[in-house]
Amino acid sequence: MEPIMIFHITIKREDITVLRSKNAKVTFIPFNGTVDSPLFKGTVRPGAADVQVTNAAGIRHMNANYIFEGVDQNNEPCHLYVNNHGYFEPDHNPDPFHACPTFISDSIVLNDYLSSPHFRAEGHGTSNGVDILIYDTNM
Repeated sequence: MEPIMIFHITIKREDITVLRSKNAKVTFIPFNGTVDSPLFKGTVRPGAADVQVTNAAGIRHMNANYIFEGVDQNNEPCHLYVNNHGYFEPDHNPDPFHACPTFISDSIVLNDYLSSPHFRAEGHGTSNGVDILIYDTNM
């Protein structure tokens, strides 16, 4: 199965913020990135972040929220909001990791297709961040 999109996410490690408490840890990871696919081409808008919360049991929940600005497959200007969420078992950093993305777009051609609940994400670590491969599970 081929991905329908690949998000190239860049992380500046020095911008990561960590908050530790007695029972939990929050890791705030700001990032930027690009996507260049037949469906959509764009760049991450400022404010994107992956917030990872590790609970007292050691389970780490990730929730990345970001908006791309670019053009759809018809070369029409549009935005693509992404919410990608998943979790990791204690002391486990899988590569690749798996997550569940949801999308919202102001593109007429993308919104109906991408708002359906049949996508999965797979993240592969890179030297400067992560590549997020988006798959349509109906294909």
